[in-house]
Amino acid sequence: MTNDDDVFLRAHTVAVTRLLLGNRKMHNGVVVTGCEHLDFEGRTRMARMATLSNPDIVGLEFGVTDVGSYGLTGITIYMPCDNGCFVQTNCQLWLSKAGNRVVILPRPESRGHFRLSPRELIHIDGKPAAAPGDGIHRAVTWLKQRTGSRVTEFANCSIVEDIWPDRIKAAGGI
Repeated sequence: MTNDDDVFLRAHTVAVTRLLLGNRKMHNGVVVTGCEHLDFEGRTRMARMATLSNPDIVGLEFGVTDVGSYGLTGITIYMPCDNGCFVQTNCQLWLSKAGNRVVILPRPESRGHFRLSPRELIHIDGKPAAAPGDGIHRAVTWLKQRTGSRVTEFANCSIVEDIWPDRIKAAGGI
């Protein structure tokens, strides 16, 4: 990662945090962070860290994009729960038509969506009423306008990793 990549990573992390929180200030209990693209072992370490320190984490992952430049390659949610951690990979930002409510959409086949409050990440049952593609496109456009042009809609939305105790899995989890 170069210094330019580091500046890009920080700019995107700040922009996404603003997009998720608006004018509200973040408090203890939730973290928005940026890092290099993580493999399964990296996500497992991040989930372990979230479990030990107990914040909900929105992990922005950066790396070489499909077009060969450095950019945002994915969003992963880490939500500590009892002695485990729920990990949802390949999430996307979704922006309403009014442009005032940004949420995080998990994979299309996953239930619900996530909203960031100043103190926690909240899972909300059900998807936003409007078409997901339009809201994703609005969020990507918003980020492009504020950070540059290296933002794309994530095409690879097929993986969810659960690192939970068995009893949470048996109860249906989130």
